Amino acid sequence: MRSPLFPVLLGVLSLMLTGCAPQYRYKVENFFDDLGRSISQTTRRLTGDGQTNRRPAKTRSTSQGTLVLKVLQTSLKPVSVHPGDKVQVVLRYSIAGASAQGLQLEEKSILLQDGKELVVLKEETSNKENGEWENTLSFVVPSSAKAGKYMVTMRISGQGQSRTIQRSFTVL
Repeated sequence: MRSPLFPVLLGVLSLMLTGCAPQYRYKVENFFDDLGRSISQTTRRLTGDGQTNRRPAKTRSTSQGTLVLKVLQTSLKPVSVHPGDKVQVVLRYSIAGASAQGLQLEEKSILLQDGKELVVLKEETSNKENGEWENTLSFVVPSSAKAGKYMVTMRISGQGQSRTIQRSFTVL
């Protein structure tokens, strides 16, 4: 037996599915589109074999020894942002002990909210030689971003070694 509220319930559900869902989907798609257009990244070599190095030669490289992949410094600025603001994440790392051909290094950056992956900001594999490297990743917080805490995870990995850092920022 049907309840007299069944047609009302059916109408509300229909409105929700046809009226509200496309708007929500549009907001989500805009978030990723806006974010995707704003991502920029650079990786540059700071020091290494054949370049002037501020450190003593014995710490520059283990030259054909055990591979050492080390995070030297990380930063994320600013830590409190509004939609439309630019966020910049910097990861400085060193490679020592790579062969003369270098090291196949994967760099991957992910944006998370509430522990859930929103989007891969960067995923790249390239050949790196011994030395210090700096990866700078920047993006504009989409205008449709919800207020709350977000996290950027950056991972570098090669030859079975992996280093991961996480830095957070808050959208106000």
